Parts: sequence; structure tokens; C-alpha cells
Amino acid sequence: MGIAWGECVIIDLPDLDGVQIVWHSAYAAYLLIDSWPVDHGRAYGAAINACADAVVGTRTGEHARIAFIAAINEAEVEMLA
Repeated sequence: MGIAWGECVIIDLPDLDGVQIVWHSAYAAYLLIDSWPVDHGRAYGAAINACADAVVGTRTGEHARIAFIAAINEAEVEMLA
């Protein structure tokens, strides 16, 4: 799963019950692939790559977190924190 992010990201995805609290790149990648409301976009692709890279240790978790937030904004997903 990798090292926890320094700060979590809390989002509300329409297809899932309740908010999702994301602390790790692996969970962010899972949400992007399995439950994301769109399956395209520049930020979406970059976030999947950044999260995968963070899981294997070639990028930092913070880099993945920033890319994940960009995908959130691109998809207009509600971010609570």
C-alpha cells in the first residue's frame, strides 16, 4: 500500500455510499480505475500513472496526491478536504 500521505483527501463519489477518505496512492489508484465518474482526461491519466509510480516507489506519495487532486478537479468530483 505504501507510505501514508501526509494529509488525506476526502471525496464524495456518486457511485459509492458515503465519503471516501484517501490516505494512500494505492487506494487513490483503485478509486480512479474502479469508481471514477469519467475514464478519460489528461489529469485522470496523469493521476493513474503518478499513483502507480508512487506504489512502486519511483515517485513520492505527495506527487501522487497532487495528481489525484488534479483529477478530482478535472472530473468535478466533490472534495471535502
